Amino acid sequence: MTDQSQIDTFVEQAKARLDEMGAAAKEFEAQLNTLDAPIRPEAEQAIAKIKEWVNEGEARLKEVREKGEASLAEAQAYIEKVWAEFETEVAKWVEIANSQRATFEAQARAQLQSWQGMVDECLKRASEVQESGKANAEAEIVRLKGEAKKAEAHIDELRKAGEASWSVMSKGLEQSRSAFEKAARQAWSEFSRTTRG
Repeated sequence: MTDQSQIDTFVEQAKARLDEMGAAAKEFEAQLNTLDAPIRPEAEQAIAKIKEWVNEGEARLKEVREKGEASLAEAQAYIEKVWAEFETEVAKWVEIANSQRATFEAQARAQLQSWQGMVDECLKRASEVQESGKANAEAEIVRLKGEAKKAEAHIDELRKAGEASWSVMSKGLEQSRSAFEKAARQAWSEFSRTTRG
C-alpha cells in the first residue's frame, strides 16, 4: 500500500516539472517574433503541445489528490513520458530560437518557486504534527530551507558562468531538480511519520 508521503512526494515533483514546462512555453511564446516566418507555425505547435501536456498533467495531479493510490501509477507514467518528450522539444527549440539563456532563466525561476512552495507547504503542515514530532518537523523545515539555498546558489553559479552551452545549463537544472526530488521525498516521509505520531 502506498502511504501519503509517496503521493505527496509525487505531487510535489510532478507539479515542479509542470511548472518548468509552463515557464518554458511562456519563454518560447515570447521568442516567437524573433523566429523566421517559415518555422513560426512549427514553434506555435510545439508551444501548444507543451501547454496541452501541462493541462493534462494538472488534471492527473488533481485526480491523484482525489483518488490517491488508485490513480498514482498512471499519473507517474504520464508525467515521465511527457517530461522526456518535453526535454527533447526544449533542446530543439532553444537552439532554433537561440534562447538558451532565457529558457534557462525561466526554468530556474520555476524551480526556485517550487522549492519555496515546498517550504511553505511544510510550514503549513507543521501545525498538524503531533507534539512529540514538532522538533523533528522544525528540523526538517530548517534542512529543507538549507537545501533550497544550496539549489539557489548552484543556479546563481550557472547564471554567472556567462554563455554556457545548453547542455551545461540543462545539466545544472537537472542537478537542482534531483536535489529537489530527494528533498521532497525526505520531507514528506518525515512529515508523514510525525503526523502519525
